[in-house]
Amino acid sequence: MDIKGVTESAVRRIREEIITGSLPAGSRLHEAELSARFGISRPPLREAFRILANENLALSIPRKGSFVAAMSPEDCEQIYRARQMLECTAVDILRQERATALPALRNALELAWSLPEPCSVIERFYAMSRFHLRLVECAGNRWITHCYQGLRSSLARYQVMYLNLSGSNPTSLDEHEWILSLLENGEYAQAKHHLAAHLDRTRQCLRENMAGERPARDSGQVCSGGYGQ
Repeated sequence: MDIKGVTESAVRRIREEIITGSLPAGSRLHEAELSARFGISRPPLREAFRILANENLALSIPRKGSFVAAMSPEDCEQIYRARQMLECTAVDILRQERATALPALRNALELAWSLPEPCSVIERFYAMSRFHLRLVECAGNRWITHCYQGLRSSLARYQVMYLNLSGSNPTSLDEHEWILSLLENGEYAQAKHHLAAHLDRTRQCLRENMAGERPARDSGQVCSGGYGQ
């Protein structure tokens, strides 16, 4: 494998460990330990750290080293606000185009429904994130897709956190099915409303749990029922 391939492999492995929490927020990325564990030299590993820093998953502190980027309720709030803006804008574009045939979105949902049980949190995460990415891509605006792609790595950490919350029920795909059915029926305003509420509930649930607060009754019901994300 060439150096570029080695670097890409290291990025994928470290990214997944950060997203799943195997490498917790604030922990140091030890070059020696990761180099030995992955069986690679330090130069491609340092390049991997640089790429992860560009994705806001890591940060480099001069004379101290590289660390996993922090997470916070405030960061979660900002990411979900930006995400909601982009996804709802995608629905607005679908309305303008009167697009109701959405095979890529339907296929993403069918793949999620077909997940075997039990399955891992990371498998559930990929199934969920694929649905929302396809929604944005269906709008056909490359700049909106580009902005959304820029959020995905940081967003993924909060999505996986939500899946790991006690009492969450990520196997329930009813909310996604309802949103897609509304789009396929040309009921764009209702689809946008349900999508926004869907993301708001997840964001609120995450903020309450990250802040150590007791979830409100409605938020608690969402955490134990809906397929947020």
